[in-house]
Amino acid sequence: MKRYEGKRYKSITWRRSSFCAQGECAEVTRRHGLILLRSSLAPREVVSYTPAGFRALQLRVKAGEFDHLA
Repeated sequence: MKRYEGKRYKSITWRRSSFCAQGECAEVTRRHGLILLRSSLAPREVVSYTPAGFRALQLRVKAGEFDHLA
């Protein structure tokens, strides 16, 4: 995981979940072989994952490992 701050990604199309609440959305895209993740509340702060790292995150979320945080 690598964090990027202050970079602009205006030319990238970001995707949001259909479960997104107003203004509180995780957004993802693929760029240069990496998966980029950001919050719609802080769009200039972007975290990158390898596809394998992002898949591991997805599996952990689906398994409920982070439910105690919500």
